[in-house]
Amino acid sequence: MQNLPFTSYRIDGSRIACPLCGSDATEPLSDWDRRFKRLSHVKCAECALIRHEFMPSEAELARYYASTYRADYQRAHDGPSERHVRKRHAEAGPRLARLSRHLAPGAALVDFGCGSGEFIEDARAAGFDARGFEPGADYARYARDRRALAVENCGWQDYSVPAPVDAVTTFHVFEHLIAPLDAIRRVQGWMKEDGLFYIEVPDMNNALHKGFGCLHMAHTLGFSRYTLELLGAMAGMEVVEVFPEYDIGMILRRGSPRPLGAIKADARDEMARWTRRDVHRGFWQYTARKLKRR
Repeated sequence: MQNLPFTSYRIDGSRIACPLCGSDATEPLSDWDRRFKRLSHVKCAECALIRHEFMPSEAELARYYASTYRADYQRAHDGPSERHVRKRHAEAGPRLARLSRHLAPGAALVDFGCGSGEFIEDARAAGFDARGFEPGADYARYARDRRALAVENCGWQDYSVPAPVDAVTTFHVFEHLIAPLDAIRRVQGWMKEDGLFYIEVPDMNNALHKGFGCLHMAHTLGFSRYTLELLGAMAGMEVVEVFPEYDIGMILRRGSPRPLGAIKADARDEMARWTRRDVHRGFWQYTARKLKRR
């Protein structure tokens, strides 16, 4: 019953200030998610970060990811499918190639929200000292017990490292958070002073061509090229390299970021075309094109 269309999710959400820039000003973006459930999204008028209008609490989010998320969105009830594992290994190769250009052989890294551990496994095979953590019990258990990887079953608030590492990676995780600045500052505490942070998230400037078909409960935040840069800049990190594909990837390090006002202006310009009318209309246009191709 939890996925019944035209109903609301059972969460006690509340309106919050933008978790990236702190502004209270918003623009409406959508009333629905891809399941035709009532889930309103807004765009920050100051920095263009997309978010749920009514945010779940940290406790609600922790329970959801520990016990429900994988089954709800990936139909995985007791660990990853073979298809999932193959796909994640295929994705790990290009990501490792990009990161390896910036690291010495044998560098130590942590994978933030590592899922079933394929990136860690491939990083270890490439000679890196790789470990990580995953809040989902089934996936963490699979990585630890089936693949013999150094993976802990916990959230980012409870994870710690035995010694500072050369890099922290995170792939399609930060869009699931509600406190991204707290999380990136936690990441910095795990890193060496010259350490790297490699982050990849869905690029909402691309994904919104599906209209509200790209919006759902699991993605509490929606980043784009410049809001991802702003996330790093708010924590005093500068851009090392950008990977602007359908998703957006970025390597960051401590340094001298561009002025926050300039990044916010770029973010607003980048996302200016996305209004509530366009997102609602875009869903039906995208759906009609898909039906024509069948």
